Amino acid sequence: MYKPSYRITPYLLSLIDEASQLKSWIESATINVPWLPVLQKQAKTRNTHSSTFIEGNPLNLPQVEAIARGEKIGGPEVYEKEVRNYLKAMLFAEKYSNHVIADNFILKLHNMLLKEIFSANKRGKYRDKQNYIINERGIKIFTPPPPNEVKLLMHDLIEWFNDKQIQKLHSILVCAIFHHRLVSIHPFLDGNGRMARLIGTWILYQRDYDLRHIFSLDEYFANDRRRYYMKIEQARELDNDLTLWIEYVAEGIVDTLKKVKKRIEGLQVTAKYKIALTARQEDILRTLRDKPPIGVAEFRKTLKVSRARINQILSPLVESGLIVKEGQSRATRYRLI
Repeated sequence: MYKPSYRITPYLLSLIDEASQLKSWIESATINVPWLPVLQKQAKTRNTHSSTFIEGNPLNLPQVEAIARGEKIGGPEVYEKEVRNYLKAMLFAEKYSNHVIADNFILKLHNMLLKEIFSANKRGKYRDKQNYIINERGIKIFTPPPPNEVKLLMHDLIEWFNDKQIQKLHSILVCAIFHHRLVSIHPFLDGNGRMARLIGTWILYQRDYDLRHIFSLDEYFANDRRRYYMKIEQARELDNDLTLWIEYVAEGIVDTLKKVKKRIEGLQVTAKYKIALTARQEDILRTLRDKPPIGVAEFRKTLKVSRARINQILSPLVESGLIVKEGQSRATRYRLI
């Protein structure tokens, strides 16, 4: 079984303590607030934009947000497919946050990420060829294990993750360790970085660390790609001592939680007025979180109520600034802010 090497330093403990305090504040602040679906949608689009950006996707955040709303942006199709695939994979990770991690789960995620981008024999399966890590200057900086070792190494990593003792380990440590080990095994011909970051997010979901799915750790990595890659390589140069890498990930989680706290405070300040949501209004917000703009006809079909009743349900949401009304008459559509 895989046995990672790392130390629990006073600095790491202080970061974990700070992250825990921020997490507690956020969870208490978002229990009953109507802005939760807004924060969740922001987290998905920010994670998607950041993780694909790290791998060279040139689409900016507004373009990714447009794709998330179901719009075509007129850019190169391959970049739009990467974004759509990542958004779908994020939804899958959220839906199956209690799923047991195993080979079939990992391979399914990989297949989703590369659907319509790579042929079927290159996605959803471990590599059968040697690959290399090349830096921005075209220099080979790391040679992953040979292909005949990949399946066993992934099995060892999965066994480590599912071990009862590891279940007691802090979520930040597990997230960081799994991330680094997966990119070092480099089990796929392509998409290894996206897979490591996606599973890192899923681990935080699974262990209830990002209980409400409202923060984007990948945004931290993307803000300084050079440092992100440097920290991964630094651990390898230190004989795979992951101490500094884990501290780096912990710093990222603290930084990310601070930004979420600031967003929540901003939403609390900018809302036009407080609103006590009805059950149907909550359903509408959750629906808009994961779908492109929706018209009244679709709301009527979903909720099985009259057009007049739909307008009664939607009007307070529009007036409070939670959703936006676009278009006129039968062409009217509604979306989250």
